[in-house]
Amino acid sequence: MTGLEKIINQIEEEARISSDEIVKAAQERAAGTLAQAGETCEALAREAEAEAVSVREDILKKSRSAALMERRKQLLAAKQQVIGQIIGKALKSLLTLPEEEYFALIARLAGIYAREGDGEIRFNKKDRERLPEGFARTVSEAAAARGGTLAISDETCQIDGGFVLIYGGIEENCSFEALFAAQREKLQDQVHAFLFA
Repeated sequence: MTGLEKIINQIEEEARISSDEIVKAAQERAAGTLAQAGETCEALAREAEAEAVSVREDILKKSRSAALMERRKQLLAAKQQVIGQIIGKALKSLLTLPEEEYFALIARLAGIYAREGDGEIRFNKKDRERLPEGFARTVSEAAAARGGTLAISDETCQIDGGFVLIYGGIEENCSFEALFAAQREKLQDQVHAFLFA
Protein backbone atom coordinates (compact mmCIF):
# COMPACT_ATOMS: atom_id res chain seq x y z
CA MET A 1 0.00 0.00 0.00
CA THR A 2 1.44 3.28 -1.05
CA GLY A 3 1.60 6.48 0.94
CA LEU A 4 -1.21 7.97 -1.11
CA GLU A 5 -3.46 5.00 -0.50
CA LYS A 6 -2.76 5.23 3.23
CA ILE A 7 -3.68 8.92 3.24
CA ILE A 8 -6.86 8.21 1.29
CA ASN A 9 -7.74 5.33 3.64
CA GLN A 10 -7.09 7.51 6.65
CA ILE A 11 -9.23 10.34 5.21
CA GLU A 12 -11.98 7.85 4.43
CA GLU A 13 -11.77 6.39 7.95
CA GLU A 14 -11.88 9.85 9.53
CA ALA A 15 -14.81 10.80 7.27
CA ARG A 16 -16.61 7.60 8.23
CA ILE A 17 -16.00 8.20 11.94
CA SER A 18 -17.00 11.84 11.60
CA SER A 19 -20.18 10.93 9.66
CA ASP A 20 -21.01 8.23 12.23
CA GLU A 21 -20.67 10.82 14.99
CA ILE A 22 -22.81 13.33 13.03
CA VAL A 23 -25.48 10.67 12.38
CA LYS A 24 -25.39 9.57 16.04
CA ALA A 25 -25.70 13.20 17.25
CA ALA A 26 -28.54 13.80 14.78
CA GLN A 27 -30.31 10.65 15.94
CA GLU A 28 -29.92 11.70 19.60
CA ARG A 29 -31.26 15.18 18.79
CA ALA A 30 -34.15 13.63 16.81
CA ALA A 31 -34.92 11.24 19.68
CA GLY A 32 -34.87 14.20 22.13
CA THR A 33 -37.11 16.23 19.83
CA LEU A 34 -39.49 13.28 19.44
CA ALA A 35 -39.59 12.74 23.21
CA GLN A 36 -40.24 16.43 23.81
CA ALA A 37 -42.93 16.45 21.09
CA GLY A 38 -44.52 13.39 22.69
CA GLU A 39 -44.58 15.08 26.09
CA THR A 40 -46.04 18.26 24.52
CA CYS A 41 -48.72 16.23 22.73
CA GLU A 42 -49.61 14.42 25.97
CA ALA A 43 -49.80 17.75 27.83
CA LEU A 44 -51.98 19.24 25.08
CA ALA A 45 -54.20 16.13 25.12
CA ARG A 46 -54.60 16.41 28.94
CA GLU A 47 -55.43 20.13 28.62
CA ALA A 48 -57.93 19.44 25.83
CA GLU A 49 -59.55 16.66 27.87
CA ALA A 50 -59.75 18.90 30.97
CA GLU A 51 -61.26 21.69 28.87
CA ALA A 52 -63.75 19.28 27.30
CA VAL A 53 -64.79 18.09 30.79
CA SER A 54 -65.12 21.71 31.92
CA VAL A 55 -67.17 22.65 28.84
CA ARG A 56 -69.38 19.55 29.27
CA GLU A 57 -69.98 20.38 32.96
CA ASP A 58 -70.73 23.99 32.06
CA ILE A 59 -73.21 22.90 29.38
CA LEU A 60 -74.89 20.47 31.81
CA LYS A 61 -75.06 23.16 34.50
CA LYS A 62 -76.61 25.68 32.07
CA SER A 63 -79.04 23.04 30.78
CA ARG A 64 -80.17 22.19 34.32
CA SER A 65 -80.55 25.87 35.12
CA ALA A 66 -82.55 26.50 31.94
CA ALA A 67 -84.75 23.47 32.66
CA LEU A 68 -85.42 24.68 36.22
CA MET A 69 -86.19 28.18 34.92
CA GLU A 70 -88.59 26.77 32.32
CA ARG A 71 -90.26 24.60 34.97
CA ARG A 72 -90.73 27.61 37.26
CA LYS A 73 -92.08 29.64 34.33
CA GLN A 74 -94.59 26.93 33.42
CA LEU A 75 -95.62 26.49 37.06
CA LEU A 76 -96.15 30.25 37.41
CA ALA A 77 -98.20 30.31 34.18
CA ALA A 78 -100.34 27.43 35.45
CA LYS A 79 -100.86 29.18 38.79
CA GLN A 80 -101.76 32.44 37.02
CA GLN A 81 -104.24 30.55 34.85
CA VAL A 82 -105.89 28.92 37.88
CA ILE A 83 -106.02 32.26 39.70
CA GLY A 84 -107.48 33.96 36.61
CA GLN A 85 -110.15 31.27 36.33
CA ILE A 86 -111.10 31.64 40.00
CA ILE A 87 -111.30 35.44 39.71
CA GLY A 88 -113.36 35.03 36.52
CA LYS A 89 -115.74 32.66 38.33
CA ALA A 90 -116.03 35.11 41.22
CA LEU A 91 -116.92 37.90 38.79
CA LYS A 92 -119.45 35.67 37.04
CA SER A 93 -120.96 34.68 40.39
CA LEU A 94 -121.66 38.37 41.11
CA LEU A 95 -123.43 38.75 37.78
CA THR A 96 -125.62 35.72 38.50
CA LEU A 97 -126.61 36.58 42.08
CA PRO A 98 -130.31 36.40 42.85
CA GLU A 99 -131.92 39.80 42.17
CA GLU A 100 -132.38 40.73 45.83
CA GLU A 101 -128.73 39.99 46.69
CA TYR A 102 -127.50 41.63 43.49
CA PHE A 103 -129.23 44.95 44.14
CA ALA A 104 -128.31 44.87 47.85
CA LEU A 105 -124.67 44.63 46.71
CA ILE A 106 -125.20 47.48 44.22
CA ALA A 107 -126.69 49.66 47.01
CA ARG A 108 -123.73 48.85 49.30
CA LEU A 109 -121.22 49.70 46.56
CA ALA A 110 -123.09 52.92 45.70
CA GLY A 111 -122.75 53.93 49.36
CA ILE A 112 -119.00 53.24 49.22
CA TYR A 113 -118.30 55.07 45.95
CA ALA A 114 -120.78 57.96 46.27
CA ARG A 115 -119.29 61.33 47.11
CA GLU A 116 -120.32 64.84 47.92
CA GLY A 117 -122.31 66.72 45.31
CA ASP A 118 -125.10 65.89 42.94
CA GLY A 119 -124.57 62.81 40.85
CA GLU A 120 -126.25 60.19 38.70
CA ILE A 121 -126.01 56.44 38.77
CA ARG A 122 -126.23 54.68 35.40
CA PHE A 123 -126.89 50.96 34.85
CA ASN A 124 -126.79 48.61 31.89
CA LYS A 125 -130.08 48.11 30.05
CA LYS A 126 -130.91 44.78 31.74
CA ASP A 127 -130.35 46.12 35.28
CA ARG A 128 -132.15 49.41 34.53
CA GLU A 129 -135.25 47.49 33.50
CA ARG A 130 -135.28 45.26 36.59
CA LEU A 131 -134.54 47.81 39.34
CA PRO A 132 -136.49 46.82 42.45
CA GLU A 133 -139.22 49.05 43.79
CA GLY A 134 -137.83 51.70 46.14
CA PHE A 135 -134.27 51.27 44.86
CA ALA A 136 -133.99 54.96 43.91
CA ARG A 137 -134.67 55.85 47.57
CA THR A 138 -132.14 53.25 48.81
CA VAL A 139 -129.40 54.66 46.55
CA SER A 140 -130.33 58.21 47.47
CA GLU A 141 -130.04 57.41 51.21
CA ALA A 142 -126.64 55.75 50.61
CA ALA A 143 -125.40 58.88 48.82
CA ALA A 144 -126.82 61.19 51.50
CA ALA A 145 -124.74 59.36 54.11
CA ARG A 146 -121.68 60.52 52.12
CA GLY A 147 -122.94 64.10 51.79
CA GLY A 148 -124.25 63.85 48.24
CA THR A 149 -127.20 62.90 46.10
CA LEU A 150 -127.61 60.20 43.47
CA ALA A 151 -130.39 60.08 40.92
CA ILE A 152 -130.96 57.06 38.70
CA SER A 153 -130.15 57.99 35.11
CA ASP A 154 -132.58 57.28 32.29
CA GLU A 155 -129.62 56.51 30.06
CA THR A 156 -127.91 53.11 30.09
CA CYS A 157 -124.27 52.10 29.62
CA GLN A 158 -122.40 49.17 28.08
CA ILE A 159 -121.24 47.21 31.14
CA ASP A 160 -121.94 43.64 32.28
CA GLY A 161 -122.93 44.52 35.82
CA GLY A 162 -122.43 47.15 38.49
CA PHE A 163 -122.89 50.83 37.63
CA VAL A 164 -121.27 54.06 36.49
CA LEU A 165 -121.36 57.17 38.69
CA ILE A 166 -121.44 60.58 37.01
CA TYR A 167 -120.53 63.77 38.88
CA GLY A 168 -120.35 66.97 36.85
CA GLY A 169 -119.71 65.14 33.60
CA ILE A 170 -116.95 62.99 35.13
CA GLU A 171 -117.67 59.27 35.03
CA GLU A 172 -116.44 56.77 37.59
CA ASN A 173 -116.68 53.21 36.31
CA CYS A 174 -117.93 51.00 39.14
CA SER A 175 -118.77 48.04 36.93
CA PHE A 176 -117.85 44.74 38.52
CA GLU A 177 -115.25 44.21 35.81
CA ALA A 178 -113.62 47.61 36.52
CA LEU A 179 -113.69 47.00 40.28
CA PHE A 180 -112.09 43.58 39.83
CA ALA A 181 -109.47 45.04 37.46
CA ALA A 182 -108.60 47.77 39.98
CA GLN A 183 -108.14 45.15 42.70
CA ARG A 184 -106.69 42.42 40.46
CA GLU A 185 -103.23 42.35 42.03
CA LYS A 186 -104.65 42.20 45.55
CA LEU A 187 -107.15 39.52 44.53
CA GLN A 188 -104.40 37.48 42.84
CA ASP A 189 -102.29 37.65 45.98
CA GLN A 190 -105.21 36.55 48.16
CA VAL A 191 -106.16 33.66 45.86
CA HIS A 192 -102.49 32.63 45.57
CA ALA A 193 -102.09 32.64 49.35
CA PHE A 194 -105.28 30.61 49.75
CA LEU A 195 -104.42 28.03 47.09
CA PHE A 196 -100.65 27.71 47.19
CA ALA A 197 -99.49 28.76 50.67
